[in-house]
Amino acid sequence: MSDPKDQQVAGIYRAIALRFYSRYAEARDRAEGHGGDLSGYGSRPTQRDADERYAAAVEDMIGETPDSTEAALALVEFAGILAADNEPINDERDAYHQSRALADVARWINSRLYDELVEQERRKKAERCKLRAVESQDNDDDDPDAA
Repeated sequence: MSDPKDQQVAGIYRAIALRFYSRYAEARDRAEGHGGDLSGYGSRPTQRDADERYAAAVEDMIGETPDSTEAALALVEFAGILAADNEPINDERDAYHQSRALADVARWINSRLYDELVEQERRKKAERCKLRAVESQDNDDDDPDAA
């Protein structure tokens, strides 16, 4: 995917996936701690590694104004996942990431709104500046040859 918009969206969803991966590592630790056999589920990620990968992915994608509607939607989805998590990975960090994601979306919306307002003003100005047909100034009553 060479399109920068696709890369931005991919980065956001990568962070979401790594959030769930971090949760998976935590749940797997708990299951194994209670005697669960998860040997058939691949190598066991460490909670620390999963959390570090998640944090790095978030830092890569947060703080950029979305380039597209799809990126804005992905950021809102990311913020929603953080809000819905009953057991945050890190309360302060999650709140920070949530507010940053929403601020990024707000910047995008503001930019779109500004562009729309400029376009509306441009159309209004063009409408005011249109040339209108002017009725003829000639009056046939004044023309001696008109008879």
